Amino acid sequence: MDIPQLKLLAGRVRGLLHELSSPIGHSQALDLVAAVPGLRSWPEVMAFPDRVAACELDTASAGRLAFRLKKNFALELTAKDLLSALAPDSLGASHGALQVWPSGPPPGVYVTTSAQAISALLARYEEATDGGLVYAERAGSGWEGSIDFGEYGLWSAGIDRLPSGTLLVVGPIELDQQSWDDAAQRLEMACLHALNSDHRVAVLVKTPTPDMLCEDLVVLLQSASDEHSDTDSALVGLVVENGELQRRRPFAAAYPKPVAIRANVGLEALPISTREALRRELAIHSSGIVLFGSSEIADHTAYDQLAAGLALTEHAGAAARIMPRHRGTPAKDWLVPEAIKALPFLPSIESAYAQGYRRMVISPHYSRGAVLLDYDDVLFLGGTYGHDVADIALRLLTSSGQNELKILERIVAVLGLFPVSGRRSRAVASDLFVRGTLPGPVSSEYSQLETFLQANRVVCWEEELASLLDTGAVTVAGIKKAGQRHHRVTEFLAQRRTIKKAS
Repeated sequence: MDIPQLKLLAGRVRGLLHELSSPIGHSQALDLVAAVPGLRSWPEVMAFPDRVAACELDTASAGRLAFRLKKNFALELTAKDLLSALAPDSLGASHGALQVWPSGPPPGVYVTTSAQAISALLARYEEATDGGLVYAERAGSGWEGSIDFGEYGLWSAGIDRLPSGTLLVVGPIELDQQSWDDAAQRLEMACLHALNSDHRVAVLVKTPTPDMLCEDLVVLLQSASDEHSDTDSALVGLVVENGELQRRRPFAAAYPKPVAIRANVGLEALPISTREALRRELAIHSSGIVLFGSSEIADHTAYDQLAAGLALTEHAGAAARIMPRHRGTPAKDWLVPEAIKALPFLPSIESAYAQGYRRMVISPHYSRGAVLLDYDDVLFLGGTYGHDVADIALRLLTSSGQNELKILERIVAVLGLFPVSGRRSRAVASDLFVRGTLPGPVSSEYSQLETFLQANRVVCWEEELASLLDTGAVTVAGIKKAGQRHHRVTEFLAQRRTIKKAS
């Protein structure tokens, strides 16, 4: 047995438990089947591939799995029961001649970005198989002869028992930063069905870079598989517009060299009080995290400041913009400053890195902090909501999966803006943190992180806002209106009233 077959077995266990009214998640299923080679968890499976290779699904290994199921779920299943339920012929390496459409294209995973190509394939398959059944996700669910995978999708029980050569339609799979992990798991499972059950799998993909579809899918699959896996060998070709399953050799070519595009933009969007400190700090960093924030709600918050940040970091290499998610209104992706609009718009950090980009514009809300830690030679620039440096940074830190201190060590600078409509024009109070040579905090407690960030600001929004009030540039009423969503602003005004009363 190899690791891909063990993953497929995990899918069967998950389906079996669903039938027995004990549904579990994908990760739980992986940990359960680690019992088959006599290991405790899936990380141990990855660490000892030789143990997996030496294992077979027999009475002894099924007995270990039965014991774990009894211990974890109180299920009374014998080794014989499990062998009957989990060991169909599809655990073998090959079925020989395909049972469905034997004269058709070879089994494997075929990909496309065209819904019309999927429709044409379904028509072609129906004609060639005299109405053979299709098993489909949403991409093929509208076809009269298709059967929906159901709640568990590619992990549904029984898919591997279908006649070899059966057509499975998967998708749409969305390639963007938010969906990257989910897409990787689904593509990996599609490949496992093709490899271990000799099915034909058509995958509909939504991506901002259709010209690099095959290359991105290889990177996607590598992010889900381990180094010992040959799962990507299941990626064999394309679904072309007339519905033909066409082999592509090699499946993926080399990426083009990264394109370096200069940000032809000035620094006017940066408050004067912050420019020099920010310029000095960014000049000495070619990796790390730079965050920009604003208290104004917008589709692309603080992107004017982010564009200026690009102009200050040209030395860090070619830049790309990462697609955070698929919007219902995709036109909004392009309502950004020209300097950002000109950048290559790529589906993920993983894809951009594989292409050689080392400066990336991200959306912190859709980029988990833990992912950023895997790329210590990349300079990330992000825009998000908030004007206080602690609030801006902590939004990213809370998504870091208990890596708060490591993320904080990577933060180079944080700039926050609090715009207020003044008597004659709009005024802005700024908040700026720069890393410099500061040692980080020793505790990951929220209060300690907050204190560290606020205590090491080189520009403070409270001081700037107080100055604007003292000079009459803004009014208390204007501040209340601009800061009605921000408890720190309310606290600032209350403290100011207290001080005035005391004096």
